[in-house]
Amino acid sequence: MNGLDEALVDLKQGKVIAYPSEGVWGLGCDPVNEEAVYRLLKLKNRPVSKGLILVGSKLEQMKPYVNINKYKTKLITKWPGPHTWIVPTRTTPFWIRGNYDSVAVRVSNHPIIIEICNKFGGVMVSTSANMKGKKPVTTQQEVEELFEGLSIVEGCLGTLNSPTPIQDIQTDKWIRE
Repeated sequence: MNGLDEALVDLKQGKVIAYPSEGVWGLGCDPVNEEAVYRLLKLKNRPVSKGLILVGSKLEQMKPYVNINKYKTKLITKWPGPHTWIVPTRTTPFWIRGNYDSVAVRVSNHPIIIEICNKFGGVMVSTSANMKGKKPVTTQQEVEELFEGLSIVEGCLGTLNSPTPIQDIQTDKWIRE
């Protein structure tokens, strides 16, 4: 997988990477590295207050952030897969959850995200590759033009035609369908 080794080094060094996701190109970083998260937010011109998504390859990787035992039955109705849940949290740092007492989480079935998270050893921040208020990009070329100098893991998008749907796990309310 072209770009994977460089991207893994960059993740561990607190840098932002780009990769294909289920429907659009994504930007990611290490969620426990506060500076890396702020670097990503600055790249996108996105306020920290809005919160970010955490994506992983296994349910267990979400344990530091949400009570997976309490919500497991519902989580696995859509996981692994292109579905983001909003789940209450007491352990997720502000720079990830923003102004909320919940966090957006997804266990992906996209092979590149699985590979990144497995080799990284946990979840990463995942947000669409776009500037605040602009349409997410759908090609590697667009990523290269918009975000110069990032490590890019090459590959194909998944089957969605848009970013993943987002749903509140407690109320079933759709945040993004």
